Formats: sequence, structure tokens, C-alpha cells
Amino acid sequence: MPTTARSRLVFRLLEDGITDPFHHFAVEEALLRGVDQGTSPNTLRLRRSVPSVWIGVYQEAMEDVDVDHCRRHGIPIVRRYNPGGAVYQDEGSFCFSLFFRQVPFFEHLGIAEPLELYPLVAEAVALTCADYGQKVSFSPTNDCTIAGRKVYGSAQVKWGEAFVHSGTFLVATDCAVMDRVLRPSRLKFADKGFNSVRERVITLSEAVGRPIPVQEVMHKLARHLARQLRLELEPGELLAGEQAVSQGLLENKYSRAEWTFPTRPTYRSVLSTKAQSGVVTLAADLQDGLLRAVEVRGDFLAPDQAELACLLASIRGLSPTAAVTPVAESQLPADVREALVRLLKELAAGDAG
Repeated sequence: MPTTARSRLVFRLLEDGITDPFHHFAVEEALLRGVDQGTSPNTLRLRRSVPSVWIGVYQEAMEDVDVDHCRRHGIPIVRRYNPGGAVYQDEGSFCFSLFFRQVPFFEHLGIAEPLELYPLVAEAVALTCADYGQKVSFSPTNDCTIAGRKVYGSAQVKWGEAFVHSGTFLVATDCAVMDRVLRPSRLKFADKGFNSVRERVITLSEAVGRPIPVQEVMHKLARHLARQLRLELEPGELLAGEQAVSQGLLENKYSRAEWTFPTRPTYRSVLSTKAQSGVVTLAADLQDGLLRAVEVRGDFLAPDQAELACLLASIRGLSPTAAVTPVAESQLPADVREALVRLLKELAAGDAG
């Protein structure tokens, strides 16, 4: 991993100008794959999007988005490759993604766990907002707030040896449209004192009381990230191999309806609870007291999708009670483990009754 004499890591600064949401996520996954394979460099990617809705990888569009309204108004919906909740994006917001190999980058930062990266990045967000006279609070697990209202959110994905930390910053987003297209469950806001998306969020422009140029904020954040994480940013472009991989992912995955709207089985038991990082829903079918089929949905944060998939495969055929132990001993984030244990115990109690 390249370094400078000042112990800064060299990261490519990528601004490719891709605003189509389907193409955007194809590029994101191509970069993640490339970093894992050693063919792509560490990268800070800055990006914006046309008006669109992005759902988390574990979510169901029909449960969290007004799909009919989006279709009537030509607002595309795409499933992200990362976890978290549904978001509305337009030209008034921007996103960034930090792509790197996990072990050496965490060693560079002096951290051991993915959760430790959230507050480090949040400090760069706070410094950016401070440039406009705004005080930001970090709201674990992954949000930043101004006066208790969300201005920034983030998510993470682990992919083999690679890792990506992504964030979304609301600068001048049309929050009225956001409120119309998103329909989170009551459980999502149960502990936050809000009744709607519009009450929950704030843009930087709204907080400051004047229009703020999105590009200006985006580049301020990039500079603060570089200082906070000790990065040396070198402008670059997408490599030919990255473009080829992203084109294949666009055609074969992200542009296909079955990726965003997969056909799901109907489950007899569907139970939900709130974890610190989001809502966790356990959908299951029991046969003779055993888990014949099981699925986990929601806007919770679990960066290692392979870990969750392996865990679910391992508990199929077990009773809900027997499934508690492997879930509790898994490598999932603690809040997600605890939520699943609660749901399995609730499922066991319901089956016994």
C-alpha cells in the first residue's frame, strides 16, 4: 500500500460524473471487486445522482418505498450492494465511498473493528458542517445530526479482503419528495421521537438558512477526510478493466428488475424488532418445530453479507431454540446478533403456544 514520508496513504480521488443510479452501483461493485483482487487502487469516489430511490441490500422495496408513486413519477428504484435503509437521492445530495483493503487500512488508522471507523469519518462530517457554523453530533451507529435531525448517514460492506465505507450528505435535497417516496416502518422511528421522514432529516442549506453549493461541500468533505484519515488524494480515472467489469454488472445485475424486486416466498411467521443499527425482521416457516425456511430482512447494518448467508444456511433444520446458540456465537455485529436471538426466542414461544 503506497505511503508518503508523512505516513499518508495514497488514495485515488475519483469523480467519474456517473449519475445514473444503476450504472453508479455497478461501478461501486466493480471497484470493490477490484480492490479485493488487487487490480484497483485504494479509492475515494465522490458521486451524485439523478432523482432516485436506493434501498438497502437486505430490504424489500414494497415494504419501505411507495413504489407506485415512484413509477408514476419516473423515479427509478435500485437495490444497493450495501446495508442500511432506503434513501432518496437527487442533485441536492452527494455520496462518497472509501474503497480499501481492510487489514492494512485499519492498521494505518489504529483501529480493529469496522464500527470504529464510523466516528472517525463522522468527525470529518462535523468539521465540514463547522465550516458553515453548524454543530454536528454523531448518532451511533452511522448517522450525523444537526439539532437532532439527520444530515448524513453511512454504511459499510466487507468483500473478501476489501472493504468500503460509504456516506450520503444532504446539502440541498428535496425533502418533500423524500418524504413522499419513503415509507419506513413505525418501528424505525420508535426510539427517535419522529413521526415522518421529513421530521427526521435536515439539509445543510436548511440549517444554515441559505443555499449551499453541493460541489463546494463535497470537496470540503474530501479535504477533511484526507486530513482525518491521513490520506494523500491523487485525482484519477476509472481503469479500463473497472469499466469493463462495471458494464457487465450493469447489464447482468443492477439494471435487471429481479435484482431490485426479487420474487420472495410467503412466510407463515414474520417478526420484527429494533436493533441499534436498524430494524431486523425474521421471516420463517416451521415444519415439525424446525426452521424449514428462514430469511432476515431490514435496514440493519451487517457489512459481511457472506457471514449472514452462511449463518442462515447453518440454522435451517434446527429448532428456533437450538438456532439461538449459533446466532449468539456468530461474527455478526452485536446489535444484530442480539436482535435475532430475541426474535428466535419469540418464534419459539409462539410455536410452543
